[in-house]
Amino acid sequence: MRYFLAVCRCQNITHAATELHIAQSTLSQSMQALEDETGLNLFLRAGRTIVISQAGQQLAQKLARLLQQVDQVEGEIRDMAMRHNKVRIAIPQQQASYLLPYLLSEFQQQHPEIQLDITEPYGLEAARLVRDEKVDLAVVNSDDSSLPDVHYRRLASRPICFVVWEDHPLAGRTSMTLEEAAGMPVAMLSEGFYVTRVVLRTMHQRGLTPNVRYFSPHLSTLYSLLRHQALPAILFERSLAEMPGLVTIPFTEGLKLTGALLTKKNRQSSKDQRLVMKFILEKLSAIPDQE
Repeated sequence: MRYFLAVCRCQNITHAATELHIAQSTLSQSMQALEDETGLNLFLRAGRTIVISQAGQQLAQKLARLLQQVDQVEGEIRDMAMRHNKVRIAIPQQQASYLLPYLLSEFQQQHPEIQLDITEPYGLEAARLVRDEKVDLAVVNSDDSSLPDVHYRRLASRPICFVVWEDHPLAGRTSMTLEEAAGMPVAMLSEGFYVTRVVLRTMHQRGLTPNVRYFSPHLSTLYSLLRHQALPAILFERSLAEMPGLVTIPFTEGLKLTGALLTKKNRQSSKDQRLVMKFILEKLSAIPDQE
C-alpha cells in the first residue's frame, strides 16, 4: 500500500525506490504483483516516466484514506501504551509559587484522572532530570539550552524587581536603577538560583557591587524579612505570586527572565503529558516555537 502510493507520488520507479530505501527491482515486482492481484492496469508507462491510470488514481485515493486511518489507529495504540495517568513534573520554587495553585486546582478539576507527580529542584537540576528521563517535563527560569538532549520551549519574559513591603518608604516608587539598588542592603535567593546569577552578572558588567546582606534558598524566609522590613529583596516578579503585602519596583534597565518548558528530545509524549504542557504554556504565555 505504501509502495504504491510512493510510486503515485513520484511517478518514477527509481525515485520511489530511493525514497522507500528499497531496490528498484523489488519495487517493480511489487507493482506488477499488485496489478496481477487487482486485475487492474494501474500505470501507463512511457519510458522511465509512469502515468497513473484512472483506475490507479481511484485506487490511490482509497488507499490514502485507508492509510490515514491506519496511522491514526497506530498513534492511538502508542498513546494507550504510554498513557499511565501520571505526569512527572519538575518546577523550581520561583515558578512553582505561581504555577502550582493552577495545576493543583484548575487543572486537576479539569482532569481528575491524571496524577501529577511534582518535584521542586533547582533550575539546572530540573533540566538534568528531564535529560535523564526522571521527569517528563520541567518549567525553569532559564532559556539557556545548554543540554543538547533537552528541548527548550521559550516562555514569555517577566521582570526582575526590587521588592519592599507595602508600607516601606520606597513603596511609592515606580522604578529604580540598578545603581540605586546596589547602594542598598538587600536579601536575595542563594547564588545557585538563576535569577540571582543574572542580577549579580548584570551588576558586575556595569561595574556595580551589590550589598547583599543575606542569601537564602527559601522564598518564605525572604518573605519574612520583607514583612518585618528587615531587608528589601531583589526577586523574579512571578516568584511573588500569592504573597500579599509586597510591592514590586521594576528596574529602569528592564532586567527580565525568560523561562522555558523543558522536554526530552526525540521522546514521544503521551496524551496526558500533552494536556499538561498545553495548560502550562497557556498559563505562562509561551512564545511561538521557531523550530
